[in-house]
Amino acid sequence: MLNNQNTQKTERRYDLDWLRVLAFFILILFHSGMAFVDFPWHINNAETSQGMTMVWGFLHSWRMPLLFVISGAGIWYAFRKRNAFQFMKERSIRLLIPLIFGILVIVPPQIYLERLTQGVNFSSYIDFYPHFFEGYYFSEEGGNFSPHHLWFIGSLFIYCLAILPIILFMKSDLGLKLQGKIDQLMAHKNAIYLIFIPFYIAQVFIGGDMLLNAPSALLMILGFILVGSKTLWPSVEKNRYTSLMLGGILTALSYWMLLTPDYIFAPWQKELVTVPSILYILFAILGFGRHHLNFNNAFLKYSNEGVYAFYILHQTITVFLVYHLVSMEMNMWFKFALATVGTVTFTLAIYHFMIRPYNLVRPFFGLRQLKSKQSALQSKPLTSVDVNV
Repeated sequence: MLNNQNTQKTERRYDLDWLRVLAFFILILFHSGMAFVDFPWHINNAETSQGMTMVWGFLHSWRMPLLFVISGAGIWYAFRKRNAFQFMKERSIRLLIPLIFGILVIVPPQIYLERLTQGVNFSSYIDFYPHFFEGYYFSEEGGNFSPHHLWFIGSLFIYCLAILPIILFMKSDLGLKLQGKIDQLMAHKNAIYLIFIPFYIAQVFIGGDMLLNAPSALLMILGFILVGSKTLWPSVEKNRYTSLMLGGILTALSYWMLLTPDYIFAPWQKELVTVPSILYILFAILGFGRHHLNFNNAFLKYSNEGVYAFYILHQTITVFLVYHLVSMEMNMWFKFALATVGTVTFTLAIYHFMIRPYNLVRPFFGLRQLKSKQSALQSKPLTSVDVNV
């Protein structure tokens, strides 16, 4: 199937572009509100909201899984025009350069401001910077060195390496036969809901941490298979209302289980509810996206190119704004609004005026070079082939 479609023009998947853009804008909203929920974050406001905490917990359950699925879909498109070496070369350029630059330049101000709120004194940011390389932030001993929000880029690169043999297998004759079997199985009306089984096994028996875990790798494989399947994605679209209903019911049940004493339900029992609840919410999002978002406009063209740079930039701006806002005497919700609007405004301004027009800067934010005599306003937007993050 993959070999046959290499020679054919594939339908442009604007719905994937939309979901990618919307997922990252939700991420900006999410981080702008982290100082005002009960979760520990880099800088926390004295007043928090329990209701907001519950909403943020729900967003957290599926926002990154959605991006892993979309990234897996992007791998399918990438392999239509590249072999394995070309694929990893392209991923190295688009992922490792922004990751290294981001860790050395974008992340340190976040650590600096966090340490200032904790009472650690530095004469200046220049005085702090050498201390950024002392210890690992997430270790038991603590430290300053960290990828912070850019962990996702590092994870993507490692997952690309890890699942590359599986992708190459799926392109082989045996892999194509297996894809055919999957298509036959997924042709059944409710077969997509059995997909939670391998995810449950991966979550309970393999697991992992934030940076590397088996369920996230499976989500990328799922995205790869989804785009290439003749029946799986149509089934996801057709069952979108059922997925929304099941995901909503299971999510409510998972919240109830969280409120019960730990001795009532074992972790493996809770995961029997949590894993499918997240997966079915993803199916609903993908299904509604496929049904309603398969169109293009000027906003999508602009945002689809810039969303990677938005992601790299935004959290440092958020932390800077929150650092100043938490000490002010004003309503918590007004602080949240200022943090959100400020993050979007400053991120957009820096991207549009300082990154987008200049070839010297673009690679550090995952953007391709502008061709000669091509202005930023005429730059070709990223397509579904380019879904990296």
